[in-house]
Amino acid sequence: MLWKKSDIPRKLPRILMLAVVFALAGCAVQPWTTLLEGDRYEEASSLMDTLAAENSVCGRTLEGDLGLVFTSALDRNALNGFLEFSQPTAYRFVVTNPFGQPLFAAAGDHLSYQAINVPERLHMAGSMRSFVLRHKLPLEFLSRSWGEWIMARNTRPSSSVTAIYEDREGRGVWITYRHDENEPAGRSHLLVDPVETRIIARVLEDGKGETVAEVTYADWQDGGRCRQPREVNISGLKYGAQIRLKFTDLRLSDEEKRFQLPVPPGFTRQLRP
Repeated sequence: MLWKKSDIPRKLPRILMLAVVFALAGCAVQPWTTLLEGDRYEEASSLMDTLAAENSVCGRTLEGDLGLVFTSALDRNALNGFLEFSQPTAYRFVVTNPFGQPLFAAAGDHLSYQAINVPERLHMAGSMRSFVLRHKLPLEFLSRSWGEWIMARNTRPSSSVTAIYEDREGRGVWITYRHDENEPAGRSHLLVDPVETRIIARVLEDGKGETVAEVTYADWQDGGRCRQPREVNISGLKYGAQIRLKFTDLRLSDEEKRFQLPVPPGFTRQLRP
C-alpha cells in the first residue's frame, strides 16, 4: 500500500531515518558458531585491515534513486525518492510525485535533521537525540557509523577485534569488535567473505548485548574493490517488521558533501527540541 499524501508528514521522517541508520531491534538465533583461535584467528583478523585500507580510497558520497519498503505485521509502506548520502552521516532524501515535483524532503546527519512538507508548506527542524527519545528508538541512531552501515564498509583496524567465529551457514567468518568510546555502547559483528574480501552482513548489539539490527547486502555493483550493494535488507525488527532499500542508477564520488534545507518563502517554520 503506497502512502497517502496525508501520511507523508507523519510517517516519512521516522521510516526514512530507520532505513538510513538501521536502528532496529530484535533478532533470532545467532548466526555464528565456533570461536576461532591461533593462526586462523590471526589470518581472519587481518581482513579488517585489508577492508579498512580498501574502503578508505572508495568514494565518500553515494547518490541514486531509492525504493524504500517498510513492512510490519499490520502494514506495508513503500515510496520512491532520490537519496544523496555522504560519509560519515550526511544525507538528503527527496520524494517527488509522478510529475517530478517535490512532495517531501529530509536532510541532516546524526546530530540534527530538517524536513520540508510541501503540501502543508511546513519546514521542520530539530535534534536527532530528541527525535530518538520522542519516538522511543534505540540510541544507536546517534552513531557516526551510518556510512559503514549503508555502504557496507569497515573503518576499524584489526586491533579493535575482540572475537572471531565461524558462520553457521559457511558463508565466511564473523568478526566482532566493541564500539568506540564516542559511540553508543555495544558491539558489532561483521560477516566477511574472505575470498571476495567483502562484508555481506552485519549484526549490531547494544550495551546490554541485545540485537539492535541485522543487515544483509545483495546485488553488488561492481567497481573493483569499491563495490556497493544495490540492495540492503534489514530483518529482526520489532513487531515482525522489515526494511528493504533498493538502489538504481547508483553513483559514487570522492566529494564530501553536507546538506541543508533552507526555509522556502511562505513556509511555516517549526522548531522541535
